[in-house]
Amino acid sequence: MIRSMTAFVRTVASPREKSWVVEIRSLNHRYFEFSMKSPAVLFPLENRIRELVQQKMKRGKITLSITQNSESEDGAQLKLNEKAVQRYLDAVSKLQKRFKLKMDLSAQEVLRLPEIFEVERATEEDAEKIWPQLEKALKRALESAIHAKEREGKKLGADVTERLTQIEKAVHQIENHTKDREGRYFKKLSERVGQILQEQALDAERVYREVAFLAERSDITEEIVRIKSHLNLFRSRLHGSSEIGRELDFLCQEMFREINTMGAKAQFFEISRQTVFVKGELEKIREQVQNIE
Repeated sequence: MIRSMTAFVRTVASPREKSWVVEIRSLNHRYFEFSMKSPAVLFPLENRIRELVQQKMKRGKITLSITQNSESEDGAQLKLNEKAVQRYLDAVSKLQKRFKLKMDLSAQEVLRLPEIFEVERATEEDAEKIWPQLEKALKRALESAIHAKEREGKKLGADVTERLTQIEKAVHQIENHTKDREGRYFKKLSERVGQILQEQALDAERVYREVAFLAERSDITEEIVRIKSHLNLFRSRLHGSSEIGRELDFLCQEMFREINTMGAKAQFFEISRQTVFVKGELEKIREQVQNIE
């Protein structure tokens, strides 16, 4: 099944205490590139999450966003540092006794004191408790992303298949134009030489030698055989089950090479016209292939 590299899905998992929202965005990229935005409590799980995603998506620029709906959004809690508060109060009491001062601290003034609150971060143990439920949400999101990729891949496959058919027809026409090329070269060369020499007699043997030289230099039989082979392989791989994007891209390059050689060797307008058409279709196919995983 062909998979596109472009997809966006959003999945929500709702355990008793909090709900996780998982969003996966996949864009075209030559290799696997992963980035994750998540609460701090999930940082210890980043490598595990990356491995889970890479098992399902081999190529593409993958952006994973995980958010949660809860009172402690980032997994951190604010905690009163009672020891620090007690140290401040002890110091105030000491000042009062030593210098006979009258000092009364209000709650508002105490809140302004530095370092009386500390942030208690989530631990790796907290992440492990979260993982089972989060893993289920991730797997559901990945399955949805794969289905979206396959739907888009089916459209890409249909478009590429139609263009392959058009290329095959053009190659067949090129092959037909190469038949009896020696006779066509002889006629073409004889007419040109006759125009130059006008009334003088033609040296038929020399003309035949020139024709043989031109025919050999412009022979595209091997290129036709190779591009046909590439087209057949492309079709077979297009309906394969593994990751095929890179292989199809390579086959496009090989077909470009063959059609460019054919265009350079072509001595007739009909062949040149068909090679230009094939190049255009190959370019469109290659653009599509860049989006295939």
